Order: sequence, then structure tokens, then C-alpha cells
Amino acid sequence: MTTLAPAILILAALACILLALALWLFARARSGDTRKALQDNLQRNLDIQREMQASPLPMPGSSIDPGVAVGARLQESSVWQRLEDFVGYEAWGIAPRTLLLLGCIGLTLTVLAASHGGLAMGAAVLLVLVLLSCFGIAMRLNRRRAKMLSQLPAFLDNVVRLISIGNSPHASFQLACNNVPEPLGGALQHVSASLNISPDLGQAMGQLERMWGLPEFGLLAAVFRMSTRYGGRADLVLERVSAYIRDRQSAERELHALSTEVRLSAWVLALLPIVVGTLIMVLNEGYFMRMWNDSTGQKLIFVAGGLQVAGSFLLYRLARLK
Repeated sequence: MTTLAPAILILAALACILLALALWLFARARSGDTRKALQDNLQRNLDIQREMQASPLPMPGSSIDPGVAVGARLQESSVWQRLEDFVGYEAWGIAPRTLLLLGCIGLTLTVLAASHGGLAMGAAVLLVLVLLSCFGIAMRLNRRRAKMLSQLPAFLDNVVRLISIGNSPHASFQLACNNVPEPLGGALQHVSASLNISPDLGQAMGQLERMWGLPEFGLLAAVFRMSTRYGGRADLVLERVSAYIRDRQSAERELHALSTEVRLSAWVLALLPIVVGTLIMVLNEGYFMRMWNDSTGQKLIFVAGGLQVAGSFLLYRLARLK
């Protein structure tokens, strides 16, 4: 009975974590629907106000200001929005169903490890799964950022062409957002939706910079702010920004090609101990369990895991050329 108690505790804790994750995803979906409804409601209120300004006739009805209710609901949904901005979930590009499936798989592996090796084994497997998940999310986010930067110059060229034929920067931006592929298209659609509430394009691009962590969006936000406040040839500035992004991407590709040997060596050195240790645990489970059940062997395993994590981080810093 005492050997099953740690596994039961781990199962209960992970069930609570998965329940909290499911509730957060459900609340996120509800908050997304609420924000869309609030944007439509606020747009209708703005249209009504424009009609009231155009017509001097008073409109009968209640004395309650509809903007007050909209502001209160927006304040309620801002808590979830701040949480999403802090986590950066919108930039992952992972469906909630996929996250839930991965959580269930991690729960199953953790429970199996805890039932065979005890609480320490379950905690170690859980820590490894969390580290692998964070690493996978970071790799996916970096790939999406690189793809977004490769799509950005073509989008800026479209904006420049629309400005040169007589459109305003605001209208050119919204027109150019229509046929942009993912992931840049989804990010620009968020900006276009936020422009229905606030017409400040610089502020919307600043929010996009905080969401994705790309300084190029901050540069575009500064360009649009300067164009709104002081005027000037925004198309020339955007054209130079597009050329700057292309030149920097060309230099990064050249550096990436020159550092291929270093990065491949780092991957081999980081993955070789993990692969060898996994093969030993799978092919000769009794040997590993004898070492795990010994107090000194268990300490050596934890020390080796810590050294592996530290060495992988150092190899990542050495191979990461920016």
C-alpha cells in the first residue's frame, strides 16, 4: 500500500494540472468569442454615434451608456488577454486539442514511471517531459518567426505599391492583409481586427511586437506612428525597411551555412548520452533498476541528468550565432 501512495499522489496532482489546463483553454475560447462579439458591438456603437453626430435629432431610449457595459466586459476579458500575452500562446500555432492530447500522453508516461520506479522516477520523467515540451515549443516558435520574417518583405512591397497609387498607409495596410499566407497572415488579421476598435496602427503593431517578440514589428510601429503624427513619405521608409530585412536575412543564411558543422556537432554531443541512456533502460531494464534502487546509483543518475542539462544549454549557447 505504501508503494502505491506516491503514484496515487502524482496521479491526483497531474489530474488537477490537466483540469486546470482544460479550464484555461475553455476560458480562452470563450474569451476569444467574447472579444469578437465586443468588437462587433463596439463597431455598431461607433456607427450609431456617427449617425447621431450627423443627425441633430435626439434618439429615445434608456439613459444607460452602452459604452460603459462594453468597457466593463473588455476589462473582464483583459485578465485572460494579459495571461495569453505573458505565455505567448497565440504565437505557438498549436491547437488546444493537440495540447490536451500531449498532456494525456505525458500523464500516462508519468504514471507508468511512478508505478515502476516510485515517486522520484515519476518526478524525473515529469521534469524531462516538461523540458522537452518547452524545447519543442521554443523550436516551433523560432521556425514560425523565421517564416514570418521571410514573408514580411513581400507584404511591405504590397503596402508600398498601394501607397504609391494614392491610398493612405492605414488603408494600404488593411488591403494588403487580405492575401497573406500563414503565419504572418494570422498575425496581421489580429492587427486588422484591433484597428476596428482603435485606428492607431502604430499601437496595434506594438502589440504584435510584444506577442511575437520581433523587433521588426516595433520598427514598423515607429514608422506608422511617425507617418500619423508628422506625415511624410511612408512608402519610401517602408521600402527601405523591406530592403534592410532582405539584406539581414541574406547575411543570416550565409552565417547559417558557415556554422552547419558546429551546430551538427552540438546536436550529436547533446543527443548521444540521451539515446544511449534510453537504449540501456529499454534493452536492459534490470540493470538500470538495480542502479536506480541503490541510493548511490540514484544520486549518480540525478547528477548525470543535471550535467546533461547544463551541457546541452552550454552547447546551445555556443552553437547559437546571432
